[in-house]
Amino acid sequence: MKPFLHFLAVTLLATTSLTLGDPEAKAGRVGGPASEMVTLPAVQSAYFDVAFTADAPAVVTIAGSGTTDVDLYVYDDDGHVTPGVGFGDRKTAALAVYRAGFFRIEVRNLGPVANTVVVGTN
Repeated sequence: MKPFLHFLAVTLLATTSLTLGDPEAKAGRVGGPASEMVTLPAVQSAYFDVAFTADAPAVVTIAGSGTTDVDLYVYDDDGHVTPGVGFGDRKTAALAVYRAGFFRIEVRNLGPVANTVVVGTN
C-alpha cells in the first residue's frame, strides 16, 4: 500500500507542477489571458490591437448578450484574416502565430440594435 501512495503522491505533484509551473507557456497573448466588455451600437464595429507571442496558438472568443448576430475577424500584419466560427453572437477564432506582433481584432454587430459583447483572448 505504501508504494502505491508514494506513486500517487509523485503523480499528483508532477501533474500540479506541469499545470501551474509555467502559466505563460500556453498563453498566446503577451501578458497572459485577458477580456474586455464592449457595447456595440447597431451595425457598428469595435477594434482591438492585441500582441501575441510567436509559436503559440492565439485564441479569441466573443460572447454577446444575444440580441443580434455578431461577427469576429482577426487580422495579422501580412494581410491574413481569420474569421470566427460559431453561431449568433458566440464565436471563436483560433490561429497559429508564427511571428510575434500585433493582431487586429474586429468585432462587428450585424443587427439593428446594440449588443454588449465580451471579447476574450488566451
